[in-house]
Amino acid sequence: MSYINIKEKLTIVIPCYNEEKYIRGAIESIYKQIYIEGTRVIVVDNYSTDRTNSIVHNLTRMYADKLNIELINGGSVAVSRNLGSDLVETEYVLFMDADVHLFTITTISETLNNMVDYELDLLTCKIKSTSPDIKSKIVFYLFNIINSLISLSTPFAVGTYFLTRTSLFRKLGKFDETYKHSEDYGLSRKYDASNFMISKNYVGQDNRRFKKFGYLNMIKLMINSFKNRNNPLFFKKDVGYW
Repeated sequence: MSYINIKEKLTIVIPCYNEEKYIRGAIESIYKQIYIEGTRVIVVDNYSTDRTNSIVHNLTRMYADKLNIELINGGSVAVSRNLGSDLVETEYVLFMDADVHLFTITTISETLNNMVDYELDLLTCKIKSTSPDIKSKIVFYLFNIINSLISLSTPFAVGTYFLTRTSLFRKLGKFDETYKHSEDYGLSRKYDASNFMISKNYVGQDNRRFKKFGYLNMIKLMINSFKNRNNPLFFKKDVGYW
């Protein structure tokens, strides 16, 4: 496989709020990627009250040899993603959560190559738990199965790793800022399933959202989101996810 020069094709957008425990690890795993030199990383912070800002500022200097990190102010998750996307000038944009861990140093290169080689508009990765908690490992395993089944008819790129063609992302209206949850699914389903891929690559997340929202509730939310895919009012109702 011949790898693409990432900085010429891709910009990474990371929304965050009070992510002092995670943001360093997420950006560090980006820094370790191959062919990442010069890539623009836009961190969009929703006025964090912890050390998130100072950590990002430090990483901007520490990783300046390989990453072009910018920090801007944002809002909710959807608002922050959209604000970051407004600054993107590359053909593709990758939305990543602030607590993501990239297991291999080729994750971004391989997924970007998939986008180009297969002429895709949207790509996501499977998720593995970085927590030792067995329940979270099981739930992520079930999540990946359900996502694959849903995506047979309706594309579902999780916001954890949401890689898309920038022009089409904008044409489809970006993330719906009125949604209280599942804004990633709301946008994903507007894409053509034939131009969507769930990559063989895995990315990591811990179990904090499961612990807050409940393991069973997370699975129920995913299933109910599919059932209510044509009912925008369902997604505009606050279910306590964020």
